[in-house]
Amino acid sequence: MAINFEAEAVIEDKLIQQLVHGESQWTLREDLKTVDDLWQNFKDILVRHNKELFDQHPLTDEEFKQVQNQLKFSSFYDAAKWLTGENGIARVSIVREDASLGTVRPIVFKRSDVAGGSSVYEVVHQIKFDKKEEGNRNRRSDVTLLINGLPMIHIELKNRNHSYMEAFYQIQKYMKEGVFWDIYSTVQMFVVSNGTDTKYIAASQKLNKNFLTGWLDADNNPVTDYLSFAKEVLSIPAAHNLVSLYSVLDSEREEVILLRPYQIHAIEAIWEAMKRRKPGFIWHTTGSGKTLAAYKASRNCLSIPSVDKMIFLVDRKDLDNQTTGSFKAYAEYDTTNVEDTNSTRELEKKLVSTERNVIVTTIQKLGRVIKRQKPDKPRYKKLRDLDVVFIVDECHRAVSAEAQQNINKFFKRTLWYGFTGTPIFAEDAKNSPGNLAKTTAEQYGDCLHKYTIKEAIHDGSVLGFQVEYQTTINEETVIKQADIGTGDIVKEEQQIYYTPSTKDIYADDAHMLSVIDYIVNKAAGKLGLARGRGQAYSAILTTSSIAMAQRYYELFKEVKEGKNSLVKISDHTKSLANDFPKFAITYSLTENEEDSSANQTKMKESLKDYNAMFGTKFGLEDIPAYNNNVNDRLARKKKIFSPRDEQLDLVIVVDRLLTGFDAPCLSTLFIDRKPMRSYSIIQAFSRTNRLFDAQKKFGQIVSFQSPEWFKQSVDKAIQLYSSGGGNYITAPEWEEAEANFKKVLAELRSLAPTPDAVNALTKRQKKTFLKLYKAFDEAYADIQVYTEYETKDLERDYHITKEEIENYYAKYKDVREELKGDEGDGGGGDDGDFVIDYELRSYGPDRL
Repeated sequence: MAINFEAEAVIEDKLIQQLVHGESQWTLREDLKTVDDLWQNFKDILVRHNKELFDQHPLTDEEFKQVQNQLKFSSFYDAAKWLTGENGIARVSIVREDASLGTVRPIVFKRSDVAGGSSVYEVVHQIKFDKKEEGNRNRRSDVTLLINGLPMIHIELKNRNHSYMEAFYQIQKYMKEGVFWDIYSTVQMFVVSNGTDTKYIAASQKLNKNFLTGWLDADNNPVTDYLSFAKEVLSIPAAHNLVSLYSVLDSEREEVILLRPYQIHAIEAIWEAMKRRKPGFIWHTTGSGKTLAAYKASRNCLSIPSVDKMIFLVDRKDLDNQTTGSFKAYAEYDTTNVEDTNSTRELEKKLVSTERNVIVTTIQKLGRVIKRQKPDKPRYKKLRDLDVVFIVDECHRAVSAEAQQNINKFFKRTLWYGFTGTPIFAEDAKNSPGNLAKTTAEQYGDCLHKYTIKEAIHDGSVLGFQVEYQTTINEETVIKQADIGTGDIVKEEQQIYYTPSTKDIYADDAHMLSVIDYIVNKAAGKLGLARGRGQAYSAILTTSSIAMAQRYYELFKEVKEGKNSLVKISDHTKSLANDFPKFAITYSLTENEEDSSANQTKMKESLKDYNAMFGTKFGLEDIPAYNNNVNDRLARKKKIFSPRDEQLDLVIVVDRLLTGFDAPCLSTLFIDRKPMRSYSIIQAFSRTNRLFDAQKKFGQIVSFQSPEWFKQSVDKAIQLYSSGGGNYITAPEWEEAEANFKKVLAELRSLAPTPDAVNALTKRQKKTFLKLYKAFDEAYADIQVYTEYETKDLERDYHITKEEIENYYAKYKDVREELKGDEGDGGGGDDGDFVIDYELRSYGPDRL
């Protein structure tokens, strides 16, 4: 029996009824049906809210054209910059026709004026859009929410017989056709729903489906039904806050960012705790956007008059620079200033100033400021009396329990809020002396909000992990080469601990060359070398010591220069990237320790290589600048590092970059060291699992030492930090991924045994073919990141050739073009759940 799905028009009507329900909610404007109607409505509101300017001297048609021209933005980002305004107030500029009146600047929008006297909330639907080009169609939108007459939130709906993604693809199509232009260029947020599943996303000219976000309540329970979503997210004041107080402009990327629900809940939890003078910490998994949440939380702190200073603490100088850069990118068009501190004296000066800004600094600098103070000096009392709120990034490492205790002894009033992706629990408690705090809860107080890696992966906020345990030396060989007995291998709770006498086994050149051979000849799939020049991913290799890192650097040089007889870069790798690998090394330098001189000498040599590779001029005196440059080249967030000539493929480290470093294009962590503690494992792994593009599906980890021990340590860490969701966090084993590839290939062959057979398919079968090809594409992309795939031959092992895949892809493109006219017109007449605008992950000859 056929299922009668609720019509899209009924869903639309129910949504509108929910929006207009209750006081201070949206007002339905059935009289507004065209873009011209919207402009007239905006004009009426503008005049009404600026009576002092227009009562005696009405706004003329020519003057309003000035306003219209100012509000036709070239991008949503430009609109967001304008909406931020000056001190949170957005205005337009009008040169009056009566020259004696000069220029006036009426107010359009106030970010903080939620449900206030100058905020008007209206809902319109089925707005008509005339086609811009021949061949396109006239369009009708579904539902749009207006604040002060400007479209701010646009909602596209489907019924339950369709995927919510169809609504997303429809928005993309409308953008290409120029629908979101004119007065609609002020949109800040899109919502898509099929009634059952509802998502939101910041307005962008480059909409990426990976950033579609579902709503969660404060306990991380999904809110998916469209009416429940409307009640929690689209009601007033929530909707106004989301597109104003909880939106951020990233000036570096020129994008609008809308905070995710867990970030909003964390900020509100801190706000409520502050009102009660209660400290605490936020457990948000690494990679979920803690810096952004911390920025907004710190901004909120400054809105409380009693707070004198807001200090954001980070754990290292190089991260000080990175975090300050992020803060400044967020704050450039905000009302909050962010100040970094280049010296202790500068920090002290900012602490005693009357300016209310966010100060980003390190615990070391703050500690030196405190030590400098003399009780008989006037500045001493001024500092002591400050009411200071601390927000701490990576809180259990940035500030030791002892350092925190010393700060609390100096300042009379302090409040501490820590952010961490990996709290320290009793299972891995610190070895703090005496009665000093040994866990995160002991040091900071209660957990105010939690969002674990299991929840983040489920929501699509971060990627899961694909972990491989390689080995160059088996256990028996370890025993033989170390000339020891099995008694020197200690087993404790099923974990194998090698004694110090085995350390040199993994420091052997033969082992390291095997690792290098793997990286240069067996990791092309993991690093995406076939994606094209400048499009590959980056990676980190972490080792057990500076000496080992230095030796790796020397061996990589020998291999790349063809001077090592044991490892050669294969012709296949060279065909994908003839300058691979481009690598660098970074480690901490000291001045007066036993190995300081040797380390400095080797760093000079690597700096010389780096300068030759990139045309830079770094010396030992420029190490902080060098480290920042390495970070930038590896992360590639800045446009200047988009070309291949400016990129790094691999950075060799000991501990640097394993915490706090954010690089969405980094796909792989190679580990040649013994297992770390649980929180360090998750921190290090999480360098790889940032969202990036459709081809990056997992953060990839390859370990080269003690596979059994390492696996047990990883399993323990994942269990501890995912609230028991370990199986969900890691990728399928190779056998499962390969079996899935074989299955979807068989389904594709069953429908179309050969590429040419696609021609004879019916229209319905061709739609099925598109879906099957997408499934094949996903499965094919998945298996290519496994090491086992490197030994496979497509024709021998899977009975398909590269030429056939190319031909299937060509048919896919043909069918997609052929069926484009059957997508539907956005007015409820779509045929089935057919969508064609998805992004393939391994398409085309250059990725085969």
